[in-house]
Amino acid sequence: MSLSLPIPILIVDDEADLRNLLVEALEDQGYAAEGAEGGAQALALVREKHFPVIFTDLNMPGGLSGLELLRVIHEEDPRSLGILMTGYATTESAIQALKRGAYDFIQKPFKLAEIEAGLERALEHYRLKRENEEYQQNLEHMVEARTQEILGLKNDIERLFEGFVNASVTAIEARDPSTSGHSSRVAELTVGLAEAVNTTPNGTYGGLYFNPLQIREIRYASLLHDFGKVGVREQVLVKAKKIEGERLESIYQRLHQRTLEAMREGMLDAWSKGRAFDHNGVGLLLREQEEETHRLMELVRRSNEPTVLPQEVAMELNLLEDLTFQHWSGDRRKLIERQDIDLLKISKGSLSDEERDEIQNHVTYTYKFLSQIPWTKELAGVPGIAWAHHERLNGKGYPRQLLDQDIPVQSKLMAVADVYDALTAADRPYKAAVSVERSLEILDQEAKVNLLDGEVLRIFIDAKIYERTIGHGKVGP
Repeated sequence: MSLSLPIPILIVDDEADLRNLLVEALEDQGYAAEGAEGGAQALALVREKHFPVIFTDLNMPGGLSGLELLRVIHEEDPRSLGILMTGYATTESAIQALKRGAYDFIQKPFKLAEIEAGLERALEHYRLKRENEEYQQNLEHMVEARTQEILGLKNDIERLFEGFVNASVTAIEARDPSTSGHSSRVAELTVGLAEAVNTTPNGTYGGLYFNPLQIREIRYASLLHDFGKVGVREQVLVKAKKIEGERLESIYQRLHQRTLEAMREGMLDAWSKGRAFDHNGVGLLLREQEEETHRLMELVRRSNEPTVLPQEVAMELNLLEDLTFQHWSGDRRKLIERQDIDLLKISKGSLSDEERDEIQNHVTYTYKFLSQIPWTKELAGVPGIAWAHHERLNGKGYPRQLLDQDIPVQSKLMAVADVYDALTAADRPYKAAVSVERSLEILDQEAKVNLLDGEVLRIFIDAKIYERTIGHGKVGP
């Protein structure tokens, strides 16, 4: 997607000399640069036209700070990319700025070359995002067209299968961007494991050999093992906290409203008894109510994290059950609904039992989808291999609780690869990445309790299969 020339660029800085210098420099480079001395002026310009890139000072006296300005601008025009400029940069402040929506971070004093380089990166990112948006809009039609092509052109099935698989992986990752690259990495690891099995002379799998067609079958099953996620609701698929979005904001707002209601009731009670206005008393009451509100908000915040919920925190949540607020209709209603309290009481992770079942159903969705594809005789095992990648040797896997002897060997290989990549992936919104060393220890623990195949894990470690994906969306050793 090409940008119309000249490209509009906005510079927001209360230092007129610096602002004018940047505007003039960018105009010399052929950009349609404009300046604003503060947040109000910047917002007025943003409401008039679209600026692909906005440079703003982090600290501006009065009005909005740079981060606040970018947040408001994002609400007005989500496509704009913000680059913060500050003379008080630290690693922590840079990280926080990027986490809170800034695209880039430039430390003052800077050279014009740094501004130009940052602008070029931002514009390239902007272009790619617009292209990706257009691609995602057409993705469903692309997949449908490719599927029909596969069914109709059997003589060219090899080429069409590759195209279909690649498009399907793109669809999976577009559905859940937080796991981008996971399917390809699992395929790389599982194929590597299968090839290592072929060279293992003894042990449980010493006599097992996968021919090239079987290796291809394993690769397709691995690439498509999570395709069923397209049938899982997005808010469940990428859920990082137990309660998110407007529901969480509503709880905080009601807690705040409860403070105001308590203040109102306290003053009305005093006036009804003929007491004079007591400024100190009102201030004390307000502080007490605000302290309680902050304590309850903190309780909600702590409980909302997907980490293990301490027992004492779970007990405190009982305090929330009887809290009420006045609805606009005049009725007294529960401040926090029962289902939200149940969510906050989840002992580990962010998913309720129903949501976890929905996530786990992606395996069955995958199987049903893959079973509808007219695979060749050599690739007929793809649906079954993918279907069993979450089964465990002791029968505690899903969706069918298969035992060791009923799980395909190919699925046992994929299970080790899938768990390893899930542990080491650095881009999940609900967990931090685990080091390679610690991930291998966890895999060993799971093998010892008969969840994963111990012999498969031994081959995985001895052949150093895990090294195949180090550096590709994962943490280092």
